[in-house]
Amino acid sequence: LIVCASLVDKVPNLAGLARTCEIFSARTLVMPNLLVKKQDDFKSISASANDWIDMEECKEDDLLSWLYKKRSEGYSIVGLEQTASSKCLTKMEFPEKTVLLLGKEKEGIPIEFLSAVDQCIEIPQL
Repeated sequence: LIVCASLVDKVPNLAGLARTCEIFSARTLVMPNLLVKKQDDFKSISASANDWIDMEECKEDDLLSWLYKKRSEGYSIVGLEQTASSKCLTKMEFPEKTVLLLGKEKEGIPIEFLSAVDQCIEIPQL
């Protein structure tokens, strides 16, 4: 699993994602800027995640081409977004090679990136 957080810009959220990726053994966390790893608030929230997971940089301007490149490498692109055709996260069987695309805080995944998504999933609201 590659978690793509290129659209996430809040440092505490990126740090929490790093920690979550470590816990769930994600292969890679993609962030908009790797310099964030040096910030104190990132370090304190992410704990030791820096030491255990691969992190890659992809800025929003490069994201669409990055997604298409991953698809050409055999990855399925799954967007975490509420749409009319989204599947429930708990019912989704993820392909072995998956990129999970996360959206912007409050706004979700912009339409230009949804065009690159193979399937959308949503987290059930209880």
